[in-house]
Amino acid sequence: MANRAPHRFRYKAGASEAAVLLLLCTEKGRPCILFEERQRRLLAHGGEVCFAGGKADSEDPTLVHTALRETREELGLDPSLVRVLGRMPPVPSKNGLLRVHPVVGVVGELGGLRLNREEVHRAFALPVSHFYEGNEVAEGFRDTGLKVPVYQTDKRGLSIWGLTAYILNEFLIRVGDPANDVVVGK
Repeated sequence: MANRAPHRFRYKAGASEAAVLLLLCTEKGRPCILFEERQRRLLAHGGEVCFAGGKADSEDPTLVHTALRETREELGLDPSLVRVLGRMPPVPSKNGLLRVHPVVGVVGELGGLRLNREEVHRAFALPVSHFYEGNEVAEGFRDTGLKVPVYQTDKRGLSIWGLTAYILNEFLIRVGDPANDVVVGK
């Protein structure tokens, strides 16, 4: 991934640590990114599209472990199937009380996810190419002065916005950066 200077965010004093997993997978041979739609009845972020993840527990040895543990709890995905590629710079939650650490991982063809129906309405994968079609609109990201895309999905008008869109956009910039282009065999 390209080196890119992270935006300097402000966190509230005593901000807790959290981690999410941006998971690359394949669906019908196409590279995709896995998302989940949270249960609508949840008070926090109900019905929103997000990556699997959550707050770090005191027993978590690392934030990578946090992301993998939360993914197992929410989607039933065995952590041993995930190849961790790296981490991206942290981003604050909306209220600044969480420092959210994105972890990037890859798994092959998905199958047999066991959703935690208390938290997750459904999981779905969108092709990486979907995010380069130019159908997004930009909106301000909190009080940072940054503009972040709002991505439309093909799922009942669901949008990817806010923190999830920020993380996704930062990932796409890194993997789509021309500096990452290589010529094979030279």
